[in-house]
Amino acid sequence: MGLRDIVRLACKYNLPLELSSALPFVSNMLEPVFQSRSEINLLVHNYFPPPEVPFTLNLASLNQDTYARSIKHCMAAIDLCAALGSPFYSVHAGFALEMEPDMLGDPVIQAKLAASSRVEKRTAYEAFIQAVRQLASYAVENKVGLLIENNVVAPENVSSNGEYPMLLADVYEIQGFFNEFGHLGIGLLLDVGHAKVTANSLDQRPEAYFDELKAFIRCLHLSDNDGVRDTNSAFNRQAWFMPHLKELLSVPIVLEVNCRSLEELLELRCLIIEMSGDCPY
Repeated sequence: MGLRDIVRLACKYNLPLELSSALPFVSNMLEPVFQSRSEINLLVHNYFPPPEVPFTLNLASLNQDTYARSIKHCMAAIDLCAALGSPFYSVHAGFALEMEPDMLGDPVIQAKLAASSRVEKRTAYEAFIQAVRQLASYAVENKVGLLIENNVVAPENVSSNGEYPMLLADVYEIQGFFNEFGHLGIGLLLDVGHAKVTANSLDQRPEAYFDELKAFIRCLHLSDNDGVRDTNSAFNRQAWFMPHLKELLSVPIVLEVNCRSLEELLELRCLIIEMSGDCPY
């Protein structure tokens, strides 16, 4: 299904829409987006709009071309948010790996790459901080918020000495980041699927992401999984994160779920409305 069809369905069922990373480049792809901006609420996330020449978006890259393209893409996305009236732009935290686009989402290949990589995590983190500073300033100039999404660490990503290349995955690293840089006006997009897998990989409690980070959360991505792979599976009212939603009634909620049908998506929407008393953003 193309973007035009997705936008048409969202308008038909009054579903707010997050424009995200899974869409291929198509010329004039923003046309239906601008046509719908008065009908539904729109969010812009990470790799949208996709570039004509694919690359790996990584705000911690030590490759100068990738780093520059990543910052340029995020600035263009912030411009799009300003044009659409979207309240914020959200982007994934960086990682201390130089990956090709087809390596994203494949922890086995990532682990092999990390084992042979010479990318210093601390150096990558410093590059990430500089990028966030630049984007935070640009977002303020354009009156758009900036959110950073927590990364996911699969079991294969953790080396024998407990190291992993993903930044802002561990709950306490995220807490330290926002305690130090929250004054820049940035917030946290908490992906609960990422939190569940990472907590399992690092022997932590997934609930700690809410307990320790609640003050920084400005948006939620909801999905479920088996704790090993981030499968973006559907969930029910027994999902581990459901009790925490009532504490975040003012936070936009995105259903980041691979639904089998439109009916399943609408059922999940009704479940969130029932639990929170409001409509997911």
